[in-house]
Amino acid sequence: MDKRIEGSWLIHHTQKLGLVTSNNEYSCTEMAGKAGMLLSAISADDQADIDMIRVEALAGSANISRLELPTLLGLLEEKGVIDKSKNSISVLGTTTHSSLIHTSNFFRDFNPRPIELAAIELSELASDKPIDKKEAFQYFSDTYRLDTPSTKRFFETSEIIGFIDSEKYGRDKEIYFNGNVFRSGSPKKIKSVLDTLSPIDNQNLLSINGELKKTACMSVIEVRKVLGVPLFDKLCAVGYFDINVVSNSQTDYGYVTLPSTFSKYSSSMVDDAFDLAKAFVSSLTYGMTRSEYPRGKISMINRLLQVLISGEPVGPVNAIGEDYKVLEAKGVIRVFSGSKKGRRGYMMKLLKREVGELALQAINQGDISENSLECMPGMALTRYKGPSANRVEIRKQQLSRDPKATNDVIQALRTGAIF
Repeated sequence: MDKRIEGSWLIHHTQKLGLVTSNNEYSCTEMAGKAGMLLSAISADDQADIDMIRVEALAGSANISRLELPTLLGLLEEKGVIDKSKNSISVLGTTTHSSLIHTSNFFRDFNPRPIELAAIELSELASDKPIDKKEAFQYFSDTYRLDTPSTKRFFETSEIIGFIDSEKYGRDKEIYFNGNVFRSGSPKKIKSVLDTLSPIDNQNLLSINGELKKTACMSVIEVRKVLGVPLFDKLCAVGYFDINVVSNSQTDYGYVTLPSTFSKYSSSMVDDAFDLAKAFVSSLTYGMTRSEYPRGKISMINRLLQVLISGEPVGPVNAIGEDYKVLEAKGVIRVFSGSKKGRRGYMMKLLKREVGELALQAINQGDISENSLECMPGMALTRYKGPSANRVEIRKQQLSRDPKATNDVIQALRTGAIF
């Protein structure tokens, strides 16, 4: 497996492990994943010295506690990716992609348990197409030399933690899948879904697909209105759409993108493993739709991104100090006070060039315009929740209403699609 893909799964699994209370069997996964998350948070395209106050803030944003931080920094120093002094650290030119490779290397150096290796392969297989539980049981038992009780426990914990989802069908059959099944944007997978729908639902979904390819993102309210709640929830539950939620101090607002939107080099999971580009696009869209001109409304998004990608700062405008706190917390940008053309105020510099390039790609593929998110909240954005967490929430709600609501889609992907 490509190390970037393995690193992406380790980040994914670590985020899932953060939601459970006991995960001793996946200690190597969690240690490597948290090291990768910390490295991503503090890394920049060029070597940079970061004071410990900022390091602690970035670590906290990545859900790394102050107790865990010294151990993880020691690991990164031992592996030669940072230099550490008493009051600061120096990050040695790490990119988002190289953070994933380092994450994979950390994991392998820890001598992970067979079930940790199995969990990665299970997730990867289930993201290609849904897999039959009985077939998977035999394969993983043989491949990783697990006895029957160990294999059974492996699948049970994988479901509980959230590495995979399950869908029952027939009297005694079960299929595993996960939310990354549509990352490649395969036309055959999409056709398999369309074939399960009524003519009206089929037409409505084709309409939404076309609009998303033109505009890159649409409001959840608008997409749900066209598709209807049951179909919208069904498609979100299997990962057909990505739902991103941005928040301010008073409200949450969701928007929809296609999972393949950020697939610049290989799979969008690799390219945006940390959900940085999605958070970047959401913040920029906010700047175009709700910010007024005097405080820094974005009018030439392509030009702004090109300047940032070139390494130059933008500003000064007041909006930079208020609207991009999510990106600051994730270490994507640096906000500072500066002056330009006789004006003084907040300025912004891009720290992760790859993230800017992915955002520009998404905007150029579609048209994130004034009308893309006309209902965005008119206040500073302070939080972001990515597609994985939102899909799990919808999936749980759906299971409580109708345990077999996604059955036809899963079966179509399992039996009707040729990959």
